Amino acid sequence: MAGDPWRDPAALTALLQLVDAARRAGAPDQASEAAVEHAFAASRRLAVYGTLVPGGSNHHQVASLGGDWQPGTVRGRRVMRTFPAFTWDERDAPVAVMLLVADGLPAAWARLDAFEGRDYVRVLVPVRLDTGALAVANLYEPVVPVAPTGHPTGHSA
Repeated sequence: MAGDPWRDPAALTALLQLVDAARRAGAPDQASEAAVEHAFAASRRLAVYGTLVPGGSNHHQVASLGGDWQPGTVRGRRVMRTFPAFTWDERDAPVAVMLLVADGLPAAWARLDAFEGRDYVRVLVPVRLDTGALAVANLYEPVVPVAPTGHPTGHSA
């Protein structure tokens, strides 16, 4: 991979796409996951765009974790299905998210994954905070991605 993923946004995007493809396949790339964790502490970060946001109907799922909330954006496509759905895509416009940074998240991932169910997969995405800082966070993305037109395209690889 060309470039330093910690300084080059394109290299970081490529690394996160590899990590996410491995997660979607059910075979996480432990070395890449560890590198991202070391640089960004992503296990302590969750970007939310729907019912988990403060004031959202399912916020109680994360409220007990404490932590800090910060506004930011992730590039991609958001639509409303039965529940909100968001697919990360660096080619699309920024979409507003709220970033939760909480020490309790690592112990809560199994519970949150079960809550989100099999229709969503937890991926890593770059988050541009309103302060201008860059973070890498977990985000629940639908297994059936949001197409550029807003229609499902089928299962992701």
